[in-house]
Parts: sequence; structure tokens; C-alpha cells
Amino acid sequence: MLDDNVQRQKLHAKWQRFTNYVEEQRLVVLETRIERRKRILADDMAERRTIMMRAIRRMRRAEGKT
Repeated sequence: MLDDNVQRQKLHAKWQRFTNYVEEQRLVVLETRIERRKRILADDMAERRTIMMRAIRRMRRAEGKT
């Protein structure tokens, strides 16, 4: 999956020096999953903002504001 050194450098956590191999591998899986969820959430929030801005423009036009 990911290089262990890259994963360790990314987290910068002192406690990570004390994880064993199995825990490190699990952390790699979890970190990948967390990053994927963050990207999905960011995409959803961006889409919501786009819809909101469109609706605001329609609302302003309907009120005669431009």
C-alpha cells in the first residue's frame, strides 16, 4: 500500500514509534480510509455550495436585485 516511512512522517506522532508491525499496517489502512472520506466530504460540501450560490442568484433575480 503505502511506504511506512511516508506514513510515519505524515502523522508526526510520538506515540507512533511504539506501534508494532500489525498496528502500523492497520494505521496505513485507516489513514487511507480517512483521507478518502475527507475528499468525499470536501466534494460534497463544494457541490452544496455551488447549489446554494445558484439558488441565491435566482433569489436575488426574483427580488429584482442584481
